[in-house]
Amino acid sequence: MIKRITSPVEFKEAVEDIFALFDFENENQGHFLKHNEKYIINAFAHKHILAWDFFVWANLTEGGKCDAMIAFVNQKNEKFGEEIFAEYIWLSKNPLVGQRLLGVALKFAKEKEFKYATMNCASLHPDADKVARFYKKMGFVKDCETYITEL
Repeated sequence: MIKRITSPVEFKEAVEDIFALFDFENENQGHFLKHNEKYIINAFAHKHILAWDFFVWANLTEGGKCDAMIAFVNQKNEKFGEEIFAEYIWLSKNPLVGQRLLGVALKFAKEKEFKYATMNCASLHPDADKVARFYKKMGFVKDCETYITEL
């Protein structure tokens, strides 16, 4: 069952569930820097943030565990003078709901009258090219690439 998460307690539980499922990917196939579960929880587990600026949907199993999650931030972009529905994280261990999560999130963005949405793809992930092709098929256009180094 896909559910929008607006409760700080539910958010914490969903993040803990999904991070437990993605430990290998976070260490080996994700971003240059590793996702930090505790920092994510501390930054966003607040009812006002989850209502207005950080939008989360989770797929909850019959046992109530999160096996897929997508989150977007309301990026108030001063450079472009727009509020952008910017993907923050998209993880799924359930192949039946990954794309549905995106559909639910984009429908919400349209209802909230966002003009733009952005998506990301971790270059180290073995399916990075497949994800890029999917984004193009969905109507997204490549805008830039981000590179990072350790100092």
